[in-house]
Amino acid sequence: MTDISSTGQSNLKRYLFATILPIIFLSLSLSVLLYDQVKLYTFTKTEIEGVQMIRSLYHALMDLQKIRGYTQISQYGHHKEINRHLVLLKKRFLDRFQQKTWRLETEAFHLQSEAEHLATKAGQLFKLTPAEAKEQHLFRRYSELITEIIQFMQLAADHSNLILDPELDTYYLIDVLDVQIPYLAESIGRVRGIGSGLLAKQSISDRERELLHNYQAAIKARIESIENAQSVILKTSSDLKHSLHLLPETLDSVITPLFNECLLIEDKNSCPQMSPEQFFQLATTAIDLLATPYQTGIVLLTSKLKTRQAMHLWQGALMFIGMTIAIALLLYFNRSFYLYDQKLHKAMEQLSLTDQLTGLYNRRHFYAIFPRELRKSIRHGEPLYLGLLDVDNFKRYNDSYGHPEGDLALQKMAMAMQEVLQRAGDYCFRIGGEEFCFLFNAKDNDKAQQAADRLRSAVEELAIPHQGNSPHGVLTISIGLIQVPPDSHCILEQVMSKVDQALYMAKKRGRNQCVFLD
Repeated sequence: MTDISSTGQSNLKRYLFATILPIIFLSLSLSVLLYDQVKLYTFTKTEIEGVQMIRSLYHALMDLQKIRGYTQISQYGHHKEINRHLVLLKKRFLDRFQQKTWRLETEAFHLQSEAEHLATKAGQLFKLTPAEAKEQHLFRRYSELITEIIQFMQLAADHSNLILDPELDTYYLIDVLDVQIPYLAESIGRVRGIGSGLLAKQSISDRERELLHNYQAAIKARIESIENAQSVILKTSSDLKHSLHLLPETLDSVITPLFNECLLIEDKNSCPQMSPEQFFQLATTAIDLLATPYQTGIVLLTSKLKTRQAMHLWQGALMFIGMTIAIALLLYFNRSFYLYDQKLHKAMEQLSLTDQLTGLYNRRHFYAIFPRELRKSIRHGEPLYLGLLDVDNFKRYNDSYGHPEGDLALQKMAMAMQEVLQRAGDYCFRIGGEEFCFLFNAKDNDKAQQAADRLRSAVEELAIPHQGNSPHGVLTISIGLIQVPPDSHCILEQVMSKVDQALYMAKKRGRNQCVFLD
């Protein structure tokens, strides 16, 4: 019995071991993959926020370029309309740095100090009068501030992971939006500022001529870089279907006359054909033309990043669902195998405790259950009785009717025992051959003897023919009965010896009777 119980505990340990460890390893493995998806999702989310910040900075860049150009013109004459635009542009530029969304963006990327520096420097420049501006080379200072804004855009791209983007098409798109178009706009803006200023003062120095020429070369170089990047993006991004235009198709129609006018400005002997306002407006048109493809690029980049973000989200969700299903299946199948094993174990346990022929408990279970029933009897103060019986002249029965009939007779007798002794505390055992015993509680000796005699009568009433059992002619049993001493330390072998004496006395007195030995 102890071996079976320990086997059951061992099976439970194996079940727990086979269930918990795989779940732990599976959870750890999938958690690493899930963690990677969460990191990629967060990485892409940060990129999307960085794109919005770069777009905001680009609009600030456009305003500052206009401020620089208008300021350059206003230094050489009274231009009421231009001065009115200057006031509005300066206010819009500074207000942008006070917006809540801007402050949240800079805090998210830890760029508060850089943003405050830009706003402070711009505010100082905006306060200068035209007279002070001439003395402090305002165009150069504005250009430096614009360069800082472009550098700030690149810093935002760095802090928002954009420069680490893993996809080739989006990487080139980020470069165009963060570097190429802003620098192209700035090169056009510098040509606009210098050219309109030169037209306003109607003179040009060698240094100014060199600068104007260099900025035109920079415009051509940036346009070529953007065209090359667009070609790479179209080749690596099949979903675009050659519909991407990072440069407006009408840009050449504006850049060409702008460059022609620059040639006239550079040539001292030529007469420019445009006024400062016209030249400024032509260059502004070129810069404004970049706004649409820039916005298209921003929308495309944001869309691609959001698609990638959604992909990481779905992959993470699928991994989580898959992990949950895998763990559930593992639990289900392990539990099924465990229950099946328990069922098999119980069946084996039942076989080990019962007699295969009669279905009664066997000798092994009798020896295991006797101490427990004795302790319970002592605890409740209810006498415990032990009966020992065997079939009268059973050898003759087997010799006369055969062993199959003998087995059938034993089965019928076992059923009769169970019908008589059917209370919860009654136990019937087959302890060998035609020998049986039974344990039960009774109030006193008389009640115990009555129960034993009912058992004897029940077997006789089966009326199983037994010609060798004279004078009865049917199958009968002899019973020895004793009260178990109410001592938890009593020795079972001694108890069995006493009840065996009672059985011997029943047989000696003529069989088919019960003898109680006090």
